[in-house]
Amino acid sequence: MLSSTSPGLNMLYCVKVEFIEENNAGKPMQEIIALIEGVVAPSLEALEKAIQAKKITGGLAAGAREGFFIMDASSHEEIGGFLRGLPFWYAMKWTVVPLQSPRSAIEQDKAIIQRIKAMLSGKS
Repeated sequence: MLSSTSPGLNMLYCVKVEFIEENNAGKPMQEIIALIEGVVAPSLEALEKAIQAKKITGGLAAGAREGFFIMDASSHEEIGGFLRGLPFWYAMKWTVVPLQSPRSAIEQDKAIIQRIKAMLSGKS
């Protein structure tokens, strides 16, 4: 299940996937059909299965050849393995961004402010 990025829990990643148009340039229609049936469809099925298992959430951009997902993973290796396991991994451009929780950012900001205040009070 998708979790927060609290300590000890999995991390969330924002994943953007884009189809590389050049992969189909000049190919005969039969080859494109084979690619869709043998590579694209099984990849989409795997993504749908991960959505149903609540491992990822998101979807495809309507009318475009790209998708956006939030994935819950225990490590960079886990997300890399999941994506590389998709049949269309090689045919897509992937952008993966680890996400920081707002709570974590708030705590970091508080710590920075305390350090700055301590520095300022020491100089007075």
